[in-house]
Amino acid sequence: MKKYIHCIIPLLIGTILSISMGLTIWIGFFLVFIPIGLSISIGFLISIRFNNPDLGRKICLSMVSLVFLIFLGIMQRENMQIEETVFYFAYFINTGIFTRVLIHYAIAKIFGPLIWGRGFCGWGCYTAALLEWLPIKENKTIPKKYTFIRIPVLLISLLIPFILIQLGYDYYTRHIYSSADGSFIETNKLDQFIWFLVGYISYYIIGIILAFVFKKKRAFCKIFCPVSLVMKLFTRFSLAKIKPTGNKCIECGKCNAKCPMDIDVRKYIKNRQKILSTECILCRNCIHACPVKAI
Repeated sequence: MKKYIHCIIPLLIGTILSISMGLTIWIGFFLVFIPIGLSISIGFLISIRFNNPDLGRKICLSMVSLVFLIFLGIMQRENMQIEETVFYFAYFINTGIFTRVLIHYAIAKIFGPLIWGRGFCGWGCYTAALLEWLPIKENKTIPKKYTFIRIPVLLISLLIPFILIQLGYDYYTRHIYSSADGSFIETNKLDQFIWFLVGYISYYIIGIILAFVFKKKRAFCKIFCPVSLVMKLFTRFSLAKIKPTGNKCIECGKCNAKCPMDIDVRKYIKNRQKILSTECILCRNCIHACPVKAI
């Protein structure tokens, strides 16, 4: 029973965030943070109960993606990609209003990683929710030269909304009041829902293509994902890290073979170090793969 106790921690965190922000900022946060926390708790429980971290994470990711795709995406018309964050950051600079999109980004991508590193990538990413279910058994190593593609992708993701803002594109106001007949007139050239569809579909298509080309489910994360670069900055100082247990590493290499992010886990554990790589997504595959419980 003791090993299951930590499974409720994500749900508790989600509940605390929901209450603190749902009662003061937006009631919809109750339908965001509690379901996300519950999803992660269920994922942890399945991982432990069936000794299968992949199954637990897949189910968790699928449940979390419903929050982002259905509630926030379809119902609330929020994109949650980095482009929308740039739009609303500019809105914050001009108005001083800190929107719910920025709150999500601050928790999941900036301040959160100071605590749980890139755990969002492992347990909450809506793009990975699809990629993890792909029928790819291989886990090929991505050549390092391809990982630098994320840099221009990040720059482009920041540049596009910045240019549109400079051209006067109004992303925020859905309608304006018309004094002529008392009606509301649509002013957006491109509605937020279009950004949502284009952003998600593009990421899914690119992710699937990269996965099959490089024979690796998480190829998108290593090659294309612009958000990973943002999170890497803060993950370097994260509190939660995979670490050695004290049992002697036999250098079998099974941890490295199971790592979806191409980290040399064996080197860290052999040297009795925490895994300091900012590519770690806390998937726990290495822990379950180790035959001597050294991780």
